[in-house]
Amino acid sequence: MTESLSDVEIQQQIEISRYLVLVPFTVLVYEYTLTFRLEVERYWGTRLTAGNALFFINRYSALFGTVPILVELLSTTTDPSKAAMCHGFQEYHKYFVLLSQILVAVMLIMRTYALYERNKYVLALTVVVTLTVIVFALYILLAGSSQDTLDPTLKSFGCPSAAPHDSNLHLAAAWSGMLIFDVMIFVLTVYKALRHDMGSGSLFSVLFRDGSMYFGIMIAVNVGNIVTYTSGGPIISGSATTILNIVSSLMLTRLMLNLRDPRILRAQRNRTTRLTTTHDSPAITTFMEPYMGTDIPMDSMWTEEEELEYMR
Repeated sequence: MTESLSDVEIQQQIEISRYLVLVPFTVLVYEYTLTFRLEVERYWGTRLTAGNALFFINRYSALFGTVPILVELLSTTTDPSKAAMCHGFQEYHKYFVLLSQILVAVMLIMRTYALYERNKYVLALTVVVTLTVIVFALYILLAGSSQDTLDPTLKSFGCPSAAPHDSNLHLAAAWSGMLIFDVMIFVLTVYKALRHDMGSGSLFSVLFRDGSMYFGIMIAVNVGNIVTYTSGGPIISGSATTILNIVSSLMLTRLMLNLRDPRILRAQRNRTTRLTTTHDSPAITTFMEPYMGTDIPMDSMWTEEEELEYMR
C-alpha cells in the first residue's frame, strides 16, 4: 500500500486529504450563513411534516456530523491511546457517510414519488434500486478489513489510513451504485418534466431546472469520488466522500428552499386559477389517497399547487 511511497509523499497525501475535508466544510458553513434567513422565513414556525423533518435532519446532520471527521483528520498527538481513538473515528466516518447517503436517497425518492403523482410503480422501482445499493454498500463495509501500515510518527498528524487497491476498487463499486441511483432519478425527472407544461413559473419548470443542476453536479462529484478510489493514492482514496456528502446536502437544501419561494407559490396559484378558469380543469388531475395527515381528501383532484405542498 504505502511501501512504494516516501515519507514526504505520504505527508503530501495526508495534507491533500485534509484539504478535501476542510475546504468543503468551510463552504458548508458559509452556505449555512447565507441561507439561514431563508430557512427561518420558509421553515420555522410551520407545521411539522415529513418534508420539514427531513429538511432539518439533512441540513444539521451535515453541519454537525462533519465535525468529528475534522477532528479525525486534524488532531495532532502521539498519545499511545490514539490508535483506539482513530479506529472509532474511522468507523464513525464510514457509517456517517452511508447514513447521509440513505437520507439523501429517501428525500429524492419522496420528491420523485410526488412528481409522479404518487405512482406506486415508480415508488417500487426507486425503493428496490435504493435497497439494492444499500445492501451492496453494507456488504462492502462489513466484509472489508482494516489494513493500515502508516508509520506511528506520521499518525501523529491526524488519523490517516491506507487501504489496499483491491479494497478501494470494491468501495468504488459501492459508490457506483449511488451513481446509478442518481442517474435513474434524473432520467425520471426529465421524462416527467418533458411531458408537462414547462412554461415560466410552472412547478415542472422549477423542478426540471433545480433537478438538472442537482444531478449534473452530483454525478460529476460522484464520478470524481470514484476516481479517487480507482486512481488516487492509498491515503487520498475516498477523501472526496466528504465533498460528496456536503455537496448533496447543500443542493438538497437549496432544492427544498426553492420549493417554498413565495414567488413560485404565487405564480403557481395564479397559473392554476387561470388554467382552471379557461379549461374548466386543473393543471394536473389524479385521484389520490390522503398522505401523512395532509388535507388532501381521497376523492379530490390534485392540482400542481397541492403537489407543490406535498413536496415541501
